[in-house]
Amino acid sequence: MNKHLKSLCLTGLLFILPVCPATLARAQLPETSETNAKQTNLLKDELFFGLTKPGGETISESEWQEFVKAVITPRFREGLTVLDSSGQFLNSSGILIRENSKIVILIYESSPEKNQAIHEIIETYKRTFHQESVLRATSEVKVSF
Repeated sequence: MNKHLKSLCLTGLLFILPVCPATLARAQLPETSETNAKQTNLLKDELFFGLTKPGGETISESEWQEFVKAVITPRFREGLTVLDSSGQFLNSSGILIRENSKIVILIYESSPEKNQAIHEIIETYKRTFHQESVLRATSEVKVSF
């Protein structure tokens, strides 16, 4: 029986060994200069726009589309992404507000002009739709195309 156990273990190793070195080699591959050349460091802003006006009326899809067309697109012609979402927050009075919202994702090269453009988008939205705030989350990202 001891001889059979050794044979079984040896056979098991023969099946495992061809897989492990390849897996380990792939996991430990260093980044090559070719990989680094394709990646770019950019900024990513996620802007969260609530869709409920004071008094409970909702910003319509056509109002939203007009805002994107007139305010966001001219400042970010290179591209943007819009997601439908649902969220909640505490307003300045401490009341929990639940509402549908839009998330706009912008990926761009850092510059004072782009930062100003985002500030203008936020302020225009707040003023146009009487909003208390627009959440802005900024992070650094590596992108490749």
